[in-house]
Parts: sequence; C-alpha cells; structure tokens
Amino acid sequence: MKHILIPVDHSDPSWAAVHCAISMHRDAGICFYLLHRESLNLQFDEEVVKLKTDYSTLQARIESTKKLLSPHQKLISLSSDGTFIAQVKEAVYENDIDLIVCSDLYPFDQKAKVDLTYTKAIITRVKCPVLIVPQGFKCKPLEQVVLLSDFNFAHRSKATNTLTNFVNRSQTHLDILQLKTSNSILTQNQVENKSFLKSALEQFSFSFHSVIDKTMDDALQFFINIHKVELVILFAKNINFLENILFLPVQDCVPDYRKKLPFLIIHE
Repeated sequence: MKHILIPVDHSDPSWAAVHCAISMHRDAGICFYLLHRESLNLQFDEEVVKLKTDYSTLQARIESTKKLLSPHQKLISLSSDGTFIAQVKEAVYENDIDLIVCSDLYPFDQKAKVDLTYTKAIITRVKCPVLIVPQGFKCKPLEQVVLLSDFNFAHRSKATNTLTNFVNRSQTHLDILQLKTSNSILTQNQVENKSFLKSALEQFSFSFHSVIDKTMDDALQFFINIHKVELVILFAKNINFLENILFLPVQDCVPDYRKKLPFLIIHE
C-alpha cells in the first residue's frame, strides 16, 4: 500500500492539494493521511467557539473528500500538537509515508508571511519525496514533465527508483533539462552521471535538452513555454536548483511556472 501524507489547515489551497493528490493517485491500495493541528491552551470563550466551528468544518471536508476516493482506497485523519515540522516528521515516521503532498501556501500562523516557509521546511528537514501543488494548478493527467539536472551528482538507487516509479505510473514523457548560463561542455564526471541516468531510464520515454539563458529562471520558463511542461522534478541534493528555482524570493513579477506548475522534490 502506498502511503501519502497531506498537511491541511482551514484554507482552500490546502484542500485543493488534497483533491489534486487523490486525482493523481487513483490506484487501489493507497492510503491518504490528512494531518491537521490541534489547538491548545484556549483562554477565551470565542476561541472555544471558533475551535468547535473549525472542527465541524474539518469533519465536513473529510467526509466530502472520502467520496472522491477510488475503490479500495482509504483516508485517515491525523492530529497532534507540537510544531508543524515536528508533526510532519512524526507522521512520516509512524505511518511509513512514501510521499508528502502539500500546498505552496500554509497560513497556519496568522502572523507568518504567506509564502513557501512551511513547504521549504518540509523539503529541507524531512527526508521524504514532496509534491508541491500551487493554487493555480488544474489537476489532470500529465503528458510532459521535466527533470532538472546539472549532472553534477551520481544519484542513489532510492532516488532513481522514485523517479522511475513516478514516470511509470503517470505514463508521461520525461524531458531531462540542463539549465546553463554559458556554452560550457560537460566534464567527464558529468558525462558519467548523465550516462547513469540514461541507463536508469532506458525503458521509458525520455529525452535530453539544454537551454542557455541569462538566468535559470528565464531558461526554465522558456523551456516550459516551448514544450508545454506540466510538472517540474528536482533532486533535493541539488541545492543550487532549489535556491535558484524553487526558493527564489517572490518578487513583483513572479514567473508563470512558480504560480501554475507543481514541483516534485526527490530525496536520496
């Protein structure tokens, strides 16, 4: 059985991620775990009333979501106290989680900025594959996905198995893209790592590409526009891509791919 964890709060984006996870995983035998926080140390009557209202809304959403499941799938509600990241780690460990699906927005803390704070914490502090679903993504079967690689790392079998399992299940074509800011040739180490990746994917539909542009942002956006990419895959050990593509501070002009495309982050 595949175990998928989805952190939720009372915001629509987190529940959109739930519905997307279910629509992308229709196989029998999958168990979805919804992780929500408990509210503790309530001091005022209005806080108690709000808690009861939130709990009632949560239960209604859970019951509604159960109707979306395929036959022989399950949905389990989890709740615990403590910090957000501690809850996620505990849930992953205790339930043998294979994949975390999360929204790119989690306003758990009303004082926190609405950005990738919580999602970044999951990616950098929990050793589990993570699928990030943006608000603007419309869930549908995937046809074109892209893996970003600079071929600087020889990936372990655990990471390549996660990649091949995803490609096999989604039956999609995989573009493997090297983003470049100059016209440099591959080193011997990069050639060997590229060859290893090619061998791991030999039974699937894939192709290698490279794009040269001023920034990684521009290069990736260009490739996505040309090839109609619907999902981006990154290896978590490639900090360069995480910082320059996924965790780049949000500015006034946000690239379209940041607003519309899901990201799959694969750990070693």
